[in-house]
Amino acid sequence: MSLPTFSLHHSQPSSVPVHLPEQAASAAPRFQAGDTVMHPSEGVCRITALRRMHFGTDADRPYYVLKPALERSSSTVYLPVERGNAVLRRLLNAEEAEALIEQSVHMPSTWVEDGKQRKEAFSQMIAQGDYARLLRMTQDIRAHSAARIAAGKKPCTADETLLSEAERLVHQEFSHALGLSMEETAQYLQRRLSPLAGRS
Repeated sequence: MSLPTFSLHHSQPSSVPVHLPEQAASAAPRFQAGDTVMHPSEGVCRITALRRMHFGTDADRPYYVLKPALERSSSTVYLPVERGNAVLRRLLNAEEAEALIEQSVHMPSTWVEDGKQRKEAFSQMIAQGDYARLLRMTQDIRAHSAARIAAGKKPCTADETLLSEAERLVHQEFSHALGLSMEETAQYLQRRLSPLAGRS
């Protein structure tokens, strides 16, 4: 799930250190080098630099240079500042994370019976990054997968893929917010969300 307005490159684009003149507020950087932020598809990222760059025939403009914080790849994300201002955000703190967990416990089921419609609905939830709904969604998928296994069936591959993507985003940010490892975060969320098991 990639945003069409940013580019992933392993090679170095043409660039110079950023020196931003007076410009519209929407194009002025909201974040600085060294900040850790949440990217809607890449997850937790650290801003390593702000640079003025151009790719191919694109006009020269300021970019955020980001490194995915919890990925082992050498990928670098180059995101135009104006677009980054719209899609990047600060990380949750512990109080906000706990409030979202509590909110999810009281949410109605997100489950959709039709497989195609369910895939579309769950993909949209992931794209929107609504963590309370995502937490509820992960438990709904787990409950239905367990029911399929109990009936001698395999879990739905599309559901498992969506579960993996949702938990990757949630666990990354919540591990930062709660000061836990990824494994500890997964275990903690399972304990907190256990009242949802089998509830529709």
